[in-house]
Amino acid sequence: MRGIFAAGVLDVFMEKHEPLFDFALGVSAGATNLAAYVTEQPIRSKNVILHYATRREFFNPIRLMAGGHMTDVHWLWHYADKKIPIERTRISHGLPLFVGVTRVDSGQAEYIRVNEQNLDEVMVASCALPLVYRHQPEINGIPYVDGGAADAIPVRQAYAMGARDITVILSQPLGYEKKPAKAPWLLEKMFKDQPKLLNTMLQRYAIYNETLAFIKAPPKDCRIRMIVPDESFAVKRLTMNKDKLIMGYDMGRQLALDYLSSPSDKAA
Repeated sequence: MRGIFAAGVLDVFMEKHEPLFDFALGVSAGATNLAAYVTEQPIRSKNVILHYATRREFFNPIRLMAGGHMTDVHWLWHYADKKIPIERTRISHGLPLFVGVTRVDSGQAEYIRVNEQNLDEVMVASCALPLVYRHQPEINGIPYVDGGAADAIPVRQAYAMGARDITVILSQPLGYEKKPAKAPWLLEKMFKDQPKLLNTMLQRYAIYNETLAFIKAPPKDCRIRMIVPDESFAVKRLTMNKDKLIMGYDMGRQLALDYLSSPSDKAA
């Protein structure tokens, strides 16, 4: 649900037709936000989060206790696509969109360029958060889970792909650092038969914090600009309060406008 901030940022980018980018790269909720961005569908992500992601069909803790999904990302993606269809031809022919997923057998991140044919399976896989989404979606017969497990902020991958002027939209205030898993025993129990994925899950906090260090001190040939919510951002991962979500969206819009009004901060 923290993706509501980026939804506000990207809506302003679409309305203003700037800044211009060579490609987009995202994981999990960031990837679904970018799907609306590269297809030029403003307000889509806002409506999906506010009106569909707050429904019991998506978020249901009782269902988890009964052996089902707490967050049914398959339902959310497909239901939203039925209600507000993604402009699929633009997925293949518009701004290139790369989506991060975590491969189960290796525990490593992979980055797949989405197109009309693979869009559904890649998006569901990138959002399939372990533990709360019971299935491990397959792409070409290979199981994957949430892209954020192995690489929550794929800025180093953007650099590896040649980007040297990078705009990063974060969903946590500056100064946030991820802590080690609170219940490593649960992860060990759930993923004992998938040791490489387990190792990635246990090291997720370290990978995340290493990425933050890269953002703060990028290579000399790279410029990184950030759009980050401030400390008053009240949206958590599973916030269902619509007033808080709207405030988070509005914050994203305002900070995007501030970003675009500062010439020194615009991407080239």
